[in-house]
Amino acid sequence: MRKKFKQEEVEKLIAGIREAYETKIRRLEYRNEGLVSENRTLRASLAEMKSRESKVGKALVAAETKGEEIKEFYRMSAETEWKTLQLFADKWKKLAAQMAGVIPKDDAEKYTKFADDLAALLGKEKGKFRAENGASPDEEPFDPKAVIGKYIESEEEDTGFNLDDVLNPKGELDLEKLCRDLGLMDD
Repeated sequence: MRKKFKQEEVEKLIAGIREAYETKIRRLEYRNEGLVSENRTLRASLAEMKSRESKVGKALVAAETKGEEIKEFYRMSAETEWKTLQLFADKWKKLAAQMAGVIPKDDAEKYTKFADDLAALLGKEKGKFRAENGASPDEEPFDPKAVIGKYIESEEEDTGFNLDDVLNPKGELDLEKLCRDLGLMDD
């Protein structure tokens, strides 16, 4: 047996279902609006992050290029200094040879010894610095790194630029500030 519904009951049932669906649709529309707003915010943040990433990438490329330029400059400077030192060694050797009969023998030997040591140090001639068995027993062995280190310490100026700090930063690295300070990036 089937139960028969009155039209009023059916209309009430349909009205209740319609109201439930309308309520559900309003909730979903409200949630959808929130998600759309959140999506816009996230897209704006993503665009800003991509812009920053691009700026940092450009700054890194510029810094690397500048670093290579500086490295090449110092390589060329060192090469020039090396050639100048070699010319000086040649001139000193010629001067020592010319002065051999003019100045006292003791001084002439010192000049000649210095010229030989300098030529050996520069690799032009085999001498005590390039000898297989090292320095003679009565002399201290020559350590070019120690001599260069002492020279650099005595000549070092406080320029405010410390390569060790660049290679091994002690604090948090602010690349954007660093690039601005180096003039690699505009404000």
